[in-house]
Amino acid sequence: MAKESFPYSFKVNASKVVDKDLAMIVDPAAAELKAIAEFYDINSVESLKADFNLKPYRKAGLRVVGPLRVAMTRTCVVSLEPFESVLKLDVDRTFEPRSSRPRKIRDLNEDGEIEIDLETLDPPDVILDGVLDLGAVICEELALSLDPFPRKPGIEFESGDEEVADAAEEAETKPSPFAALQALKGQSKE
Repeated sequence: MAKESFPYSFKVNASKVVDKDLAMIVDPAAAELKAIAEFYDINSVESLKADFNLKPYRKAGLRVVGPLRVAMTRTCVVSLEPFESVLKLDVDRTFEPRSSRPRKIRDLNEDGEIEIDLETLDPPDVILDGVLDLGAVICEELALSLDPFPRKPGIEFESGDEEVADAAEEAETKPSPFAALQALKGQSKE
């Protein structure tokens, strides 16, 4: 996770999770929900609840697993009406402290580049200064899952295809100007 500003922060000391799992419920207050809604251009966020389970990962890392549920009001891009929407996500992210050691030679290919296999899991994000910001995790997951063109359920975009279909039918019923030429061509051979 890069050093960016997020509208919500919920910091956890990563050293708390050493030998056992730690259950963590994140439920922002009304002012924080309003800040999230404004930041992501959402009409309103009525509720947001994350029921995370923090687990030890490798030596000093963490794994954040659990459901995230967001109830919000968005504006439909077709009808421009506000509608209620519920977003349910399953979060599964890993974090490790920033490594001060340089990359090992075996991590690099012949050209000195790091190769990434797109079929494997994402590499762990970074824990900065021993602190993991679960608010930033929530904001990132929300931002990645928001529909950029939200539609109210049952609303369809009407593109005027009926007019195009009517014009095509009308064109089919009129005789083609080439039909008359074809008829003349047939007469000249006789």
